[in-house]
Amino acid sequence: MKARTGREMRKLMLAVSAATLALVLATIAYFLIDVILTTNRNIERDKEIVIEQSVLALAEVGENISGMTGDTRMIGMFNQETIYDILGGNWEVFYDFIGDFAINFYPIEYIGVIRGDKLVSYRALKGVEIDPEAMPTSGPSEQYQVLNRFGDREGTFISFFYPIDLSMIGLEEFRVNMVSDRTAEMAAVESYFKDQRNNLIARLAVVSAIAVALSLLITTLVLRFFTHKYVARPIEQLNRAAEEIAAGTYTGEVRVDESSAYAALQGLLRSGQKVLRRMDQEMG
Repeated sequence: MKARTGREMRKLMLAVSAATLALVLATIAYFLIDVILTTNRNIERDKEIVIEQSVLALAEVGENISGMTGDTRMIGMFNQETIYDILGGNWEVFYDFIGDFAINFYPIEYIGVIRGDKLVSYRALKGVEIDPEAMPTSGPSEQYQVLNRFGDREGTFISFFYPIDLSMIGLEEFRVNMVSDRTAEMAAVESYFKDQRNNLIARLAVVSAIAVALSLLITTLVLRFFTHKYVARPIEQLNRAAEEIAAGTYTGEVRVDESSAYAALQGLLRSGQKVLRRMDQEMG
């Protein structure tokens, strides 16, 4: 009886410990997934902020170029022969001037001047190799697009189109396409949040190991205490009482606790005790 009871108690303790461990691991997995998802959301949100700020900066550059080219005082920067060439339809010098000015004074990697759907002039930072025919000449409805490749480089590039209206000085409207490299900023955003995520995961791993060890230890000790107090000990007492009754050494009456889960066994032992006592009296 004792051996079977011990085996059952060990199985019970194992089952409860496994259930507790599964609950702890599920909680850890929840927090781990939450950390990963939150990190990914933060990365995407900050990348969107970088793109929005880049678009605003490029729009400001476009406004500056538009204001500069629309200012009649700019004409004074050209000699008379060049002015006549421009008014006669030779815009190349004018376009080259805009490209040189923008690429040297603004944080952009490329500027292209577009008339109609044709790239008529462009400038790029030194060291950037591009294929003019591969550069976009028309932008999306939101005026910008994110490129994963620019020339011979891979990364994150913001391509922005801005119309230049020169009707005030009697010249035709054209557009400029400006490209800004945001690869470093995007990498910094991703690196920052991934470092935070990795640090959180490392700390969570340490806390998880401690939590698993403590949960198993506490579960085992607490379960052992309560199973011994409320299961094993009452069964041992009933077993001892049955042996003493059978040996005729049991003194007193077997008490039946109606609120106990063992009331049926207690009642059975009490009935057996009465039967044995009556048999003793009849035999005596």
